[in-house]
Amino acid sequence: MSESLKDFYLDLNPLSLLKHTSRSFPETLILFIYMLVFAVFAYKITMILVERIKPAPDAIHEYNRRKVGRIGFLLFFGIIYMPIIFSSLSLLPTVLGLAGAGIVISLKEVWLNMVGWFMIMGGNGFKVGDRIEIDNIKGDVVNIGFFKFTLLEIATDVRFEQSTNRLIHFPNYNIVLHRFFIVSETMDFVWDEFRVFLKLDSNWEKAEKICTQILNEELVLAPEIVETKIRELSKNYLVRLGKTTPIVYTSLEPEGNILLCLRYLTPIRSKRLNRILISKEILTKFKEHDDIYIYTY
Repeated sequence: MSESLKDFYLDLNPLSLLKHTSRSFPETLILFIYMLVFAVFAYKITMILVERIKPAPDAIHEYNRRKVGRIGFLLFFGIIYMPIIFSSLSLLPTVLGLAGAGIVISLKEVWLNMVGWFMIMGGNGFKVGDRIEIDNIKGDVVNIGFFKFTLLEIATDVRFEQSTNRLIHFPNYNIVLHRFFIVSETMDFVWDEFRVFLKLDSNWEKAEKICTQILNEELVLAPEIVETKIRELSKNYLVRLGKTTPIVYTSLEPEGNILLCLRYLTPIRSKRLNRILISKEILTKFKEHDDIYIYTY
């Protein structure tokens, strides 16, 4: 081996580079590549040994194991390599920049989850007990963590709003990437519409009067409750709810029948109960009159 080649080898030898505390940028970059290759090699060997000693029972466990392993190795070697890299203080800003960029890229979902958590806890977020809809999935919030939140799923049938008793976990970054809808305790009532179809020869004036009476006697929310909730919501939003009393809309349908649309405010969790109450009252009242005929398909 020639003298110049020997000197070149000694200069690029990782052990020789580690001994120097005042390295130039090219030397530090070469040392960093050595350490990166060693870390990747150690990670690959470790994962192979773990899989041979204790194989994962399924693909999900294998994925989670590898994900935790990558993060663990990143933190472990990062802590070990910090003193070595920082031994050349003149390169501290460059190293910090490279390390910061690597951490941000490798832990992108973690940072997004943290941002999502701050958004959830902010004034425009939600809390446990609220009902939200996100990514076409609706449910009640039962837990909010630093990295994920959990919903108790609600059936997709908009008429009933009933729980399926299934838990759905969402990473917090979904709040950043998707729009979501909230029914909070501050404003926990929604407009609902109950439709009744009558035959064309029915006495629709009498039927309309009966339906209006049912709404006013059974389903009217106390005005002071509505006003209090609107006043609370108005602290953060400019809300004008308008007419809050129930109303019955009557229309002639193209199919040759009459539609009575009962529109009323109802607490979100009482939606199905109120529909049952309306149905029973309508069936009972209409049965007393022989000139009102419910249209059936």
